[in-house]
Amino acid sequence: MTTQPTFLLEKPKPQIKSRLYNGRKLIVWEGKVKISSIQGWVDNPRIELAKKKLVSRVGERQLTQDEVFDLMKNDPEVKLKDLRDDIIKNGLREPLALSFTGKLLDGNRRFFAVKYALENMPAFDPNRQDLESVEAYVLTEDATEEDEQNVLVEENFSASLKIEWPDYVKALKVVDAYQDGMSPEDISKKFSWAKSKIRETLKIHEIINEFIIYATASQDQNDENGGGLGLSEQEAETIAAKNYQYFNEAQKSFFEPLKTDFDFKIQFFKWIAIGKFSSFPEVRIAYNAWKHPEARAALLHPDPASAKSAKAILDYNTRIVRSTDEAVGRIDTFTKFLREMTANEIKLLPVDSRQNLEEALELVIKMSKAAAE
Repeated sequence: MTTQPTFLLEKPKPQIKSRLYNGRKLIVWEGKVKISSIQGWVDNPRIELAKKKLVSRVGERQLTQDEVFDLMKNDPEVKLKDLRDDIIKNGLREPLALSFTGKLLDGNRRFFAVKYALENMPAFDPNRQDLESVEAYVLTEDATEEDEQNVLVEENFSASLKIEWPDYVKALKVVDAYQDGMSPEDISKKFSWAKSKIRETLKIHEIINEFIIYATASQDQNDENGGGLGLSEQEAETIAAKNYQYFNEAQKSFFEPLKTDFDFKIQFFKWIAIGKFSSFPEVRIAYNAWKHPEARAALLHPDPASAKSAKAILDYNTRIVRSTDEAVGRIDTFTKFLREMTANEIKLLPVDSRQNLEEALELVIKMSKAAAE
């Protein structure tokens, strides 16, 4: 018989249920918890970059609940105000998830949104009592660390109507697991991602890691490439997080050239830093544009639309090549057809058809001679 968590309210009476998390059935308590008895998750990876920026100002220490609350309110990607307004209007529609000791496993954003709603809500507001205590699922005292991990994976790596962790943050969790010695197969099981996605994530991180090293290196006018960008680690990581999917596109389209063509790699990192690209197709053609003189000149131009211009040049040349290839194919087929015809078969053709053929061949001979001059 499992013990009822002490922080669950007696009314309504808590119930024991089973829930599925990341493919694993867990026994949980379902009941109500006072918001005032819950501590927000100060180590939430969702706001990792914002925390690093704050720590750089206040020094290396554990951030307070109020500091994390302020970060959540001011981070535009968290959209805490939108969630707060929805909760005021519709209530908390999805329970929080807590460990048996009261650690918040899922619902950090909802928890702080409720605090945000209560912050300026008058004491006499009839909605206040509905938010001062909220529904929660609580793991039993027998739950393992792996069980808690399954809750995190289910709620933050699986697609849902909630705002998932940013791609960059999820990638860091995967990379951390790999650096801790886990194999891609074990990581795949832990996060319910395909092994191919795990391998792609590690390749993306490899590119991003090189970008951060370059971006944080000091500028050096004596270096032929100008040295690095002279950014702080927080600035470089913020750019990397913002452009994570562009790095993903680079991993798919030209991972090997980034390892072998140093000049291109440095230039690509510069383009990422200045926001050169506005779409995935523009990133996709970056290396082909680099190798094409006309497209390369366009891409190096400071015009905000230069990446689009470079892509247009490559697209045009591709169409010309395809058109030429098609013409060659038709000519080869036709000449083969003519060579296989006998004199008797040509004799049987209508007079108009033979005359058209003769005129066409004469024209082709004239055009070919003119082109050769």
